[in-house]
Amino acid sequence: MGVKLGEPEVPFMPCFMFFYGSLMDAEVLQSVLGLRHTPIVKRGVTEGFAMKMWGIYPTIIPSKEGKIAGTVWKVDLVHHFSRLQEYETGAYTWCSCDVKREDGEMLQGCRTFCWAGDANSKELDEGSFDLGRYQKYFKASVVRK
Repeated sequence: MGVKLGEPEVPFMPCFMFFYGSLMDAEVLQSVLGLRHTPIVKRGVTEGFAMKMWGIYPTIIPSKEGKIAGTVWKVDLVHHFSRLQEYETGAYTWCSCDVKREDGEMLQGCRTFCWAGDANSKELDEGSFDLGRYQKYFKASVVRK
């Protein structure tokens, strides 16, 4: 499974997005994109990446043995993809990935956001993202009800 970094000149096409951080929470995704209804996300796993932490934020870098669990959701509108890019900031770039959903379906040509800088950067630390902790302490700052 090859990892390819996104190139700015590649036009947007509807695709599945793989999320491994705060956007795994469907209510956070709904809030970030301004959706009327809570999106239905499905669990999945992608290979070829390892997780690192950039402060409190998770990021992924290419890794031959890595496997990352997360969620997938289909992005049909370029506006939504652009908003996701803004949310992720310039510290991240999109990468191509394949995702195996928990129902066994293999989704090829998905996109995810990975670290835009040097994979060996001193800014990155070993660690993992704790969604439950995020939901308890930080979600309220993104999701306003």
